[in-house]
Amino acid sequence: MTIYQPVRDEMIRLLSVPRLSTYRVASGGDLKAAVELYQWNLEISASLFAAIHYLEVALPNTVDAALTARHGGAGAWFDVVGVPLSAGARDQVRRAKASASRPGHVVTQGHVVAELSFGFWGSFFAEAYSRTLWRQCLRQAFPRARRGRLHSDLEAIRRVRNRIAHHEPLIGYDLAEEYRRVLRTAEQIDMRLAWWIDATSAVGQVLDRRPA
Repeated sequence: MTIYQPVRDEMIRLLSVPRLSTYRVASGGDLKAAVELYQWNLEISASLFAAIHYLEVALPNTVDAALTARHGGAGAWFDVVGVPLSAGARDQVRRAKASASRPGHVVTQGHVVAELSFGFWGSFFAEAYSRTLWRQCLRQAFPRARRGRLHSDLEAIRRVRNRIAHHEPLIGYDLAEEYRRVLRTAEQIDMRLAWWIDATSAVGQVLDRRPA
């Protein structure tokens, strides 16, 4: 206890009182409990981010494979004029290519795919693509999916993912439901993906030890 007080006070200074304010309110004004809740928020953020990570990799790879099979005969599908991408999507591709460029390196399709955001891939399930890319090939690539539900779930996951990336509190969220959403979305990509996420995830254990 003699060591905890000065260390805690220094951590409060480093983290800033405003950043801790949300946790302090949730802890009834108890500063020690607020620091513990802050630490727990880091743990649940890390475990949930790990689960989302698998979606961030599997979703682009599945969409990329489907679009390549249909439109990639003469090169990368995103370079094919006939692929009905929105102006915003084409702009994101241009920026991804620029970001993937390295002196002395050839920009490959895989480099560009890796540079494109989670939101970019989720946008393919929006209503705007329902009569084009969804009907053409994505419906076959995601046979378990309902397009509208998949899009809304991906948007919700993206928002949580961005909060984690910006070190924002998750304590106001129903995190058990958010984790179920991740698993439900993974099932729409591949049942084995959902199984793997759940088998390797620490989300349940961290949720069980949330500070009172």
